[in-house]
Amino acid sequence: MSQQSPDSIYRNQAAADYLGGISLVTLWRLSQTEGFPRKIKLSTRAVGYRKSELDAWLASRQGA
Repeated sequence: MSQQSPDSIYRNQAAADYLGGISLVTLWRLSQTEGFPRKIKLSTRAVGYRKSELDAWLASRQGA
């Protein structure tokens, strides 16, 4: 994967891949839990996640 800015926005599949290749269903389930980064509405049918927020969430999980 190429170098991405911390402000990059990942669509669902890219976010799932970035989180270790989880499934889209698992990503959806995680998105329903408290503490997981909030979705950003990109259009009427598209959402994304900020890379910086995914990084922070991953870092918080490593400390648990």
